[in-house]
Amino acid sequence: MSRAATATSSSEEVCHLIDGLIEAAAKFVARERGDGIVRKWLPQRERDVQDMSEERMLAMMADAVLLSSDLLLSQPSASGATAFDRLARSWGNAPVAEREAVAALCRARFRLLRLEQGADGAGIRVRDVVTGEVLRLADAELLPLLDGTTLFGRVVTLPGGVGCLAGAATPLDVAALAVAAGHPAAGASAASANVRWAEAVYAHVVRHGTLDVPGLNRPMGEAGGVGLFEEEQSELEDLAMAWLALDARAPDANLLQRTRQTASLANILDTLAAAVLSRDGGRDDVAAAIERLLLVQLEVAQHRERHGVGGLTLALIASGLADVVAKQGWPQRVRTLFETLRAKLTGGRVAEDPELERLVQRIQALRAKTVAQGCTEHEALAAAEKVAELLDRYGLSLGELEFRAQSCEGIGIQTNRRRIAPIDECIPAIANFFDCRVWAERAEAAPLRYIFFGLRGDVTAARYLYEMVERAFETETNAFRASDIYFEMAGERRAATNSFQTGLARGISGKLHAIRATREATMRGGSGRDLVPAKAAMVEQEMDKLGLSLSSRALGRGKLVLSDAFAAGEAAGQRFEYAPGIAATA
Repeated sequence: MSRAATATSSSEEVCHLIDGLIEAAAKFVARERGDGIVRKWLPQRERDVQDMSEERMLAMMADAVLLSSDLLLSQPSASGATAFDRLARSWGNAPVAEREAVAALCRARFRLLRLEQGADGAGIRVRDVVTGEVLRLADAELLPLLDGTTLFGRVVTLPGGVGCLAGAATPLDVAALAVAAGHPAAGASAASANVRWAEAVYAHVVRHGTLDVPGLNRPMGEAGGVGLFEEEQSELEDLAMAWLALDARAPDANLLQRTRQTASLANILDTLAAAVLSRDGGRDDVAAAIERLLLVQLEVAQHRERHGVGGLTLALIASGLADVVAKQGWPQRVRTLFETLRAKLTGGRVAEDPELERLVQRIQALRAKTVAQGCTEHEALAAAEKVAELLDRYGLSLGELEFRAQSCEGIGIQTNRRRIAPIDECIPAIANFFDCRVWAERAEAAPLRYIFFGLRGDVTAARYLYEMVERAFETETNAFRASDIYFEMAGERRAATNSFQTGLARGISGKLHAIRATREATMRGGSGRDLVPAKAAMVEQEMDKLGLSLSSRALGRGKLVLSDAFAAGEAAGQRFEYAPGIAATA
């Protein structure tokens, strides 16, 4: 056995001996002194107690009792003697090893330590935050803690630069660390000043709380109740336990979907922390279950990023994690866990079919040529039908496996409006025309944004058709404002314009539905193959992976319109003729 290993083994034996000595020293502390400190630390006003949750009050009481007892072991009495001094005098005839351990305990001082390295053959490497001194702790109980965690506690220094924690080991959050590091007596060697420092840190921890580490300053709890999430995050707690109950089995569709719907920046950060805390507390089974949950959440983020849906991305999560590590003192191992899980995700889009690439380029070229020029509703509908014909032809040319290998994506349509307008009634019809799903996204005080989601060619076509319809609204509205109907509606022209556009939207939507019905009948009759349900199943499967919770709402129902203007708009929307120039362009 090496000399370092022998020294460590001996140090561990001394640490175990000191644990027993602390229990013996506690007999020399008067109980009423502890009661006085507890009363001083706990809130005095009844209102403060009433505003506190039962869980927080219980944690505060537990901290107050534990930390006051620990503080009193080093706090001198009126005669200047500490409980450790009295213990030393009573053990004058003890064996040499025990007397030396008691003497070392009398010299112990409170220190602020940051864990820098996990256990190895020489103990756990820590750095004194105040002095910069590096120590090795022999305490096996600290093995689960994360590198970077800051602890406050009484340290017994042993020969060879080895030490052990003698009493409570309190993990500090950012606020508690600031109190500890900024106290005037921080790191003081004088016994009385050192105790004043500890009293200030302990008082802050009792009153304001600190990091909760199961197995260190909090109970380990039951298998299903480790208290890893806040009270308002019961859904995450339930999900973690559901994944734990699976053991090695695969999750069902319901559990997968529930997990996907929790994918948000705040939830993912909290779940990362819960996984690390579980590992720290020795609950590897819980940690493994939470990590499986996390992989699903991160897959959702990757999926949304790949398809251009929503704002959640892996880069955003990495940035948020870096922020809490820097500002809130989260340990680096939380970031390490994220990077480990991130590396497990499969990335990259399946290579596209060259024919699809050419089709997308043709649609984009058509879009660039016609949208910029302006168009009537006739031209918009003619272009839509031509593009749909190209897409149908492409889909029917693929084999079954090739067809199902296509990827989905999302395309965002940013409007400059914060309110629903008549043109928005065309959105569902456009999405349905090209076999897409569509939904609205709107952040607070931000313009309305639509997301078309489906096969790549379909969403490209949907964006093109939306822009064509948008220009058609502009063209047809300008023509209406130059009409006799508009001229005769002096005093009601704003309502007339709105009524015309409502009718125009109704007419265009109706025409799109009619053209689609004709397309479906033609495809089924000519090929015997129905693309519509196959596309719907593919898109729905990809939608599930996005973990979105969408709700439907009717647009434009119950509007009051001017009948003549509405009829003019509806008639404009229902007229349809091919525009050879646009058809030829495609």
